[in-house]
Amino acid sequence: MEKNTGFQTAALAAGKQKSKNINISQVLVVQPPRREAQDIKKLISAAKSADRGKRSILFDIYDNIIADPVIGESIRKRIRHVTNGGLVFQRDNKTVDQMADLIQNPAFRRMLEQILLTRFYGKTIVELVFNDGFKINKIPRRNLDTEQKKILKQLGSDEGFPYEDDDFLLNVGEDDDLGLLFEVAPFAIFKRNGGADYADFCELWGIPILSALYDPEDENGREEMEETMQKRGAGGSIVASKNSQINSIESSANGAIHDKFLDWLDNQILIGLVGQMMTTKDGSSLSQSKTHAEVEDDINEDDQVYILEVLNTELLPRLEKRGYPIKGGWFSYPKKDNLSLKEKLEIAEKVDDRTEHGVDENYWYETFGIPKGNKATKTDTEEQQEEQPDDKEKAKDPPPEKEKQPKKVKAKDLSMFEKLKDFFDRAPL
Repeated sequence: MEKNTGFQTAALAAGKQKSKNINISQVLVVQPPRREAQDIKKLISAAKSADRGKRSILFDIYDNIIADPVIGESIRKRIRHVTNGGLVFQRDNKTVDQMADLIQNPAFRRMLEQILLTRFYGKTIVELVFNDGFKINKIPRRNLDTEQKKILKQLGSDEGFPYEDDDFLLNVGEDDDLGLLFEVAPFAIFKRNGGADYADFCELWGIPILSALYDPEDENGREEMEETMQKRGAGGSIVASKNSQINSIESSANGAIHDKFLDWLDNQILIGLVGQMMTTKDGSSLSQSKTHAEVEDDINEDDQVYILEVLNTELLPRLEKRGYPIKGGWFSYPKKDNLSLKEKLEIAEKVDDRTEHGVDENYWYETFGIPKGNKATKTDTEEQQEEQPDDKEKAKDPPPEKEKQPKKVKAKDLSMFEKLKDFFDRAPL
């Protein structure tokens, strides 16, 4: 079964219609990936073919192994950090409404996914379509010939279209990069084959073997017993005369070696794709989990930098030519704040005590999520008037001094900082 897919591009008409956008959906033939058993020998052969520019066999293996939930979720996990990372476009530290709408476009999100998938596949070509808004077309990676730097019309043919220096094609990744999936492919193949061996072990030794003894003097006894064992279903069985001697054969294996091997393979896959395994699997200690979380944060931050490099160097010039208001602006991700609320509170306390003007009152409400009250604050002028008595009060004799009584401090008389400090001192970390 074959299906056609196409993309529009300028200057792909091989010298005939260079100034005209053309649609080649009727000439680009995309074949479905091959779903078949994989082994290391096929992987090595596919890598050699990819080194010569033909990547279809290698990408067949990639599309096969990403069905593994550990691999698939590791990739989706990294994609989420770039698609849900709060990407913005700013000019003079202000967001641009038209660009904000572009970022919210589903096609823009799919483009971010394809750009990041370059790190796993090694090469990505995305067609940009500016007719009636912003759209993208995914170019099948299996149709790429990275040695001749073109998109093949059909697998097995050398005829195609160049993907370099085209304003409508976003060319991402190096031509000799095979991606992170190449690093984890051997472990994924071992895992799939090892899992099949584990399933065979469970079938053979997970169900008890039954022995059925029949009376040798009964002519129909053997046939009836054999028929009964066959109808039993899976599991081993022995049919013998009750006068026969049957020895029990027990296996000392309990499947632990299979389980340990498969767990080790998962760890190698996670290290290759997300740099560690404790944020996906249970960590042995809190300190180790924090260390592994920091490694994951570094990788996610690097992914965002990678996305920004492509957007700001490759996409922005193309958007500017189509009239988007991008001059003087850049795509960016917000800086991640790793401080806890209690740490922010301690820092704010020091700043409030050591600076002349202190911390703005709004900071306490906005940072710690505390609702503002209706109590009006007094201006500096009102405070000065209260501190300076009028002439009539000056003329009066001062009242006799009374013995000072200890004053009880109520919760409403506490400062904003004291309230927050009291709250966070009792709050669990």
